[in-house]
Amino acid sequence: MVKSLKDSCLWCIAKNLHRINQVGRYLAAVNKECLIQLLAAHDMLTEDYMPHVTYNLFAHNLRRLNLHKCCQVNDNLLKQLSMSGCHLTSLVIYKCPGVTDVGICAITGGQSELVVLELNSLPITDRALCNIRSKALERLDLTQCTGITAVGVLGVVKHCTNVKSVILLGCTKIQGSLLPRIAQDLNCNLEELNLCGVHGMSDEALIGIAENCPNIRKLDLCSCREITGAGLTSIFTKCSRLWNLDISYCQRMSSPSEFKVLETLSMSLTHLSLTGILLENEELFIEILTRLTGLRLVRLCGVRALNDQSLKKILCKIGHQLEVLDISGSIEQRITDEGLQSVAKYCTNLQKLILTMLRNIHGTTLLPIFQNQERANCITELRCGGTTVSYEVLIAAASSCHNLEILDLTATDVDDSLLTTIAKHCLHLKNIGLKGCKKVTDAGLSELARCCPLEVVIAAGILALTDKSIFALASSCPQLQELYLNGCSRISPVALRYLQDCCVSRVHVMHKVPNAAPNQLMARNLDTGEFCRVDQLSYI
Repeated sequence: MVKSLKDSCLWCIAKNLHRINQVGRYLAAVNKECLIQLLAAHDMLTEDYMPHVTYNLFAHNLRRLNLHKCCQVNDNLLKQLSMSGCHLTSLVIYKCPGVTDVGICAITGGQSELVVLELNSLPITDRALCNIRSKALERLDLTQCTGITAVGVLGVVKHCTNVKSVILLGCTKIQGSLLPRIAQDLNCNLEELNLCGVHGMSDEALIGIAENCPNIRKLDLCSCREITGAGLTSIFTKCSRLWNLDISYCQRMSSPSEFKVLETLSMSLTHLSLTGILLENEELFIEILTRLTGLRLVRLCGVRALNDQSLKKILCKIGHQLEVLDISGSIEQRITDEGLQSVAKYCTNLQKLILTMLRNIHGTTLLPIFQNQERANCITELRCGGTTVSYEVLIAAASSCHNLEILDLTATDVDDSLLTTIAKHCLHLKNIGLKGCKKVTDAGLSELARCCPLEVVIAAGILALTDKSIFALASSCPQLQELYLNGCSRISPVALRYLQDCCVSRVHVMHKVPNAAPNQLMARNLDTGEFCRVDQLSYI
């Protein structure tokens, strides 16, 4: 994989705005948007370069802005964008610590055509939301904006009553008592509500939401610890279109008397997440799940009632339609190869299988899936990190799952030969987890980089890796977004900076080497081209 001609051209323009005469006149709005994103991703919005950026790229015809993890994106930049007269339909700002209430107020003021607004992990308060007035707004995402309260959200929805999706994940200051008022303003328009981690959530608030928003289809209540069956019953009876429900880590639902309310769930439900529900009543657990004949996705990680026998009884009823199955392990290891045999027998349409941390499995009973090419071609995600899955099974999966996009092999028996097989057959692989796979070397990872369009690579703890792997990723994976290399002491910071410069978007790199010398000096070996530690070079 190499950088596309379009990306190469954009990169060339991005570096030469000050040299190409009036280049902004010849660029379409969509290209200007890409260039702004590219400049932010590579920290090129410097004080000296900004005049060329504003002159050539900031224009009234900008429609979409996507700014990620850039310290140079600040209030002044957003003010300049606002003064350009742009009429945005989508504004996404993620982890830009220089952005405050002032900048958000400036860029959102007068934006009457805004459809999507995503402000994630920003140090903002309710004051940042005071200028949002777009009647066209459909999606409001304030993920991890911990300074936002329900008062600020209420101010937005009073003016933007057509919002269909509200994401408040991690907004810990949201007051549950005001959520019914938000629901009242949005009424029948609200279809998606994410309240994951909103600790102020209560049954009373949930009842108010159910009464005002009957068209909710997707509801995430993960970690809402005060929720009980009373609040959920109201949702189940009044929100008949609900198809996606997440009640993971809702501790009170572990009681059989509370869990029993799931009997009133609509048969049309297709996605259900029960992760961390410590229910022990197997009979009730089986009864609830087997009646939901429309399920396509089910997450059961950590459910105490889950074992080989209960899994078999559930899958024999609903397994044929499941596309996503998460039975990853917890402290209590109750799933063995016998349970996986039920997966292979009944789950004939499986696309994603998560088996992480199941320490009592070898996976041989899954071989029927990989030996059937039609079924194997359906698999796009396989996670078996932290298991004792056998090398035979890994080879079978690597050889037959040609459409794999995500593969987690953390702490399994992986070597370069297996990675070469993956590289040969899994040409769509984007996400690979190899943490702690000590047999892996530069040869295997380089071959994987050469053949697969990798975007996420987790290779922490692989001591044999050197700069050769980094140069291979830089040459062949221009779309790389995340790279985890903690403990890889033979990889140099210089090579990582080179990699970041070569990729299209910002690459998030984690490379902590606790035992590295604080003043370690790196230099290029002129014979091999490799960056090496000077103190380890030998001179003849």
